[in-house]
Amino acid sequence: MRKFQRKKLKKILIISGIVILVIALIVGIIIYINSKNKEEEILYEDTITANHYFTQITIDFANKEVLRDDIETSLQEEFNISEEQENLMLNSQEELLNYFSNNVFDVNIKENIVYITNKYQTKKIIMETDTIRDDFEAENVTNLENGMYILEYDTQKRTKAAYEYFEQCSWLKKVENDEVLLPMTINDESQTVYGEEQSEEQSNYNTYGVQAMGLDNFQNIIRENGNASEIVVATLGYGVCIENEYFNGRINENYYNFLSDSKDVSETIPQGSRIAEVIKECTPENVKIMPLVVVNSEGYTTISAIVRALDFGTKNSDIICYELVNNESDMINLALENAFKENVPVSCVTTNGAEDKQIYPANNSRTIAVSSIDKNSVATSYSAKGDYIDFSAYSTDIEEIFNSSTTVSKWSGSQYSNAHIAATMALIKSYFKDYTILELYNVLRNFCVDLGEEGKDDFYGYGCPNFSNITIADIDKQLPEIKEIRYDNERWESIKKVQIIASDNIRLSGWAITNSEAVPTNWNMQREIKSTLDVTVDITGNGSYYIWILDSAGNTSYTVIQINRIDTTGPTIQYNVDDSTLETENYVTISVNAQDSESGLNQTPYSWDGMNWGTESNILKVTENGRYKVYVRDALGNMSESEIIVDKFPMEGVANIDEGPIIKSITVSADWNEDINNNVRITFNEGLNIVGWRITNSDGVPNYFEEIESNNNVENENEEDNTNDEENVINNNIENENSVNENSIDENLTDNNSVVENDAETIEPEVQGYNSSFTVTRKLRTNTTYYVWIKDADGKVLYQTFSIGKAQI
Repeated sequence: MRKFQRKKLKKILIISGIVILVIALIVGIIIYINSKNKEEEILYEDTITANHYFTQITIDFANKEVLRDDIETSLQEEFNISEEQENLMLNSQEELLNYFSNNVFDVNIKENIVYITNKYQTKKIIMETDTIRDDFEAENVTNLENGMYILEYDTQKRTKAAYEYFEQCSWLKKVENDEVLLPMTINDESQTVYGEEQSEEQSNYNTYGVQAMGLDNFQNIIRENGNASEIVVATLGYGVCIENEYFNGRINENYYNFLSDSKDVSETIPQGSRIAEVIKECTPENVKIMPLVVVNSEGYTTISAIVRALDFGTKNSDIICYELVNNESDMINLALENAFKENVPVSCVTTNGAEDKQIYPANNSRTIAVSSIDKNSVATSYSAKGDYIDFSAYSTDIEEIFNSSTTVSKWSGSQYSNAHIAATMALIKSYFKDYTILELYNVLRNFCVDLGEEGKDDFYGYGCPNFSNITIADIDKQLPEIKEIRYDNERWESIKKVQIIASDNIRLSGWAITNSEAVPTNWNMQREIKSTLDVTVDITGNGSYYIWILDSAGNTSYTVIQINRIDTTGPTIQYNVDDSTLETENYVTISVNAQDSESGLNQTPYSWDGMNWGTESNILKVTENGRYKVYVRDALGNMSESEIIVDKFPMEGVANIDEGPIIKSITVSADWNEDINNNVRITFNEGLNIVGWRITNSDGVPNYFEEIESNNNVENENEEDNTNDEENVINNNIENENSVNENSIDENLTDNNSVVENDAETIEPEVQGYNSSFTVTRKLRTNTTYYVWIKDADGKVLYQTFSIGKAQI
């Protein structure tokens, strides 16, 4: 048993020892790794830094000469060393190599000349990837469009380590050093003509190209029509003297310096302000300039600064005026590709340069390359040539307004040609802000004056754009748009308020409403210069209406609406006069019934005086004849009226007596039998010496006359009237006109009081004629002409006419 226990204890001790050894080994490995990491972190510290950007520093041991990109300098100036250290290195290649060892500088010696470069001096690298999986402890990561990222580190050594690390990462599409570039120098040609009179064509502008390219006309069209979009032109390059009052109101607030990461966009090379001057001079006030500085005062730039500026310009401007000619870069190409995809055109300067040198980025297929012409429209000596040239533009006579020196008054240069094309695109985009690059390009090409060989050529591209004869109709082919027509077609109304809401890409000039689809000749013109229309019109009748709008270019649009709920008519009125109560109650009843098929009757529709209204006022009791007027209104207040004549009560008639000596008066009674009055009293004048009389309805002389003595119906004027007897009917007492004796019509019958000589019958007066006034009573019919005949004691026959009618109510 004890032996077994000793073996067991021994086994436990062995296992414990192994465990302790393993733990110690792990701890040792961790300590070792940590110590190695600490050593590597220390190695990331830079021991040498340069004071300036450079692409290459050369040291000529033979001449003890130091050059930074062909500019004479010293090692003291570039690396902050002492004169003693510099002399030591210039006399010993070994000392020189030793100084730059354990750093990121590449040092090569060839034929006693030392070449020093540094790929990591900006401490940035640029990568293209969908997603960053690792940033290698970057101090800052900038996410650009199109899958580009800029990673910034604290030291050049860490930048180099990161670059070497990312070169091995399969998840990256591409990684590139942030190279320092020295753009090609684009020289100005000074024109020392200070004090000379300016050419006539430039008298009002600071650059010849404004009038030569018709950009003044284009500006006038924009100012006249107004409503231009704000267009931002980003000048990518040298900065601008934005404090100069010349640029008041024309600088976009998003300007930025991508080298110093600041808002200081002061001109670094004295060309940037003149480029901006051309853009300002060629465009109206809606065009703003956004300086993006990517070149320092020594002429250096970096790929990261250009890429960031291109990315920023793509997001915040409409056109990019690229002022540089620099080395090609995959990342710059990627940024240009993104600008192209977002339809932000990049116009690029070109220059003649070395014959074997490609002009970049003008030769990139996604940019617009511009060559230069002089005042005679001929390619200048500094203009580039190549199949990549798209357009040409004037580059001469740029007024000097930013330099205090009086030795130069004007400048010429290819960068100003590029500025003219950038400005021209800004003019086009003023009314077509969303134009694609292809649409913009086609407008430029369509308005080009072909120069050089026919068609596109290597010197002029498609030629120089000219807008001298352009009109608003040439610019604006887009129809105005009717956004909405608002009106209520459900309720009945007396007037429809129709609201017209419309807009135009440039300017809406007027509107019209017609009843046909023929284009109107008369328009209601807007007084204000506006691209919108919001007007309310009164329409007073039902039907189809054509709503038209007109823009300043003469383009028209219309839409048709149907109005069918307008009520401008009053109700229809029917009435009945009931006289059944006349004999018993001595009144008659007027009953009115009205209808309205549109808005309907008013809640209180009836009135007999036009002021007092009610629902039960459609019945009126009247006690005398007369003209009664009823008023009826509908729900909208449209009113109808109708005159109702009541003639049911007894009503005396009237007599129309023609001129003559016989009749003194006629009284028509109120005793009617339809159109026959039963008691018409005719009174004869005195002094007529009558021996006979007769009443007929014919103008023929009666065959016989009534004698005064035998007439039972004759009443003395001074005696009481006698009533007619039963047999005194109208047919017995008035000779029918059909029984007129044709021979009784005598040519001697003239006026109503004419004397008629009757040859057919002669009545010898037995006694003296009757000279007193007397009255006869007869039944007579309305609307009939009656003849009152008399024969006096001398045998003369006279007549006078009259007619009777009912009295007018």
